[in-house]
Amino acid sequence: MTNFKTEIKRINGYLKEVTTFLDSSGNPIGHVMNPIMTELKPRDIYQIFIGAIIFGAPLCYTEEIWNLSQELIIDKVHMLNGVGLFVLGLFVYTNFYRFKLKGNIINFIKRTLGIFIITLATISMFLFLIDKLPYETDAILCYKRVSLISFPALFSAAISDMLR
Repeated sequence: MTNFKTEIKRINGYLKEVTTFLDSSGNPIGHVMNPIMTELKPRDIYQIFIGAIIFGAPLCYTEEIWNLSQELIIDKVHMLNGVGLFVLGLFVYTNFYRFKLKGNIINFIKRTLGIFIITLATISMFLFLIDKLPYETDAILCYKRVSLISFPALFSAAISDMLR
């Protein structure tokens, strides 16, 4: 039967959980390293941006989304954002912080809000580039359109952030 020892180390600037397996005499026989993704690094921001683009860009081109954003009442948009933020928080918690929340609450909030804000900014930028973000004439429509497209893009962004 083998024993093991687990420790947290910073390797190449990233936190890693290093599990060392020991034989019966206490000598190491193998190592397993798993990333601890409790810190939001520039690489993570880039991955969130790419993930939001992957799912959000195709939706930005659809006329159905443009029309739905005009018809949707503002209260439903607020609820959509609230549900998106809540489900995103659950996803981030279960995949990044489930056993590491103690001492990392600020990082949890930073990562959740970071994914949310980066996704909103990415979708806003893309809609602006294709001239479908009427920010000068109809700010409410901008908010609705960005929120509607960002909802599914949030989860694409979160999943791409999870990849290593």
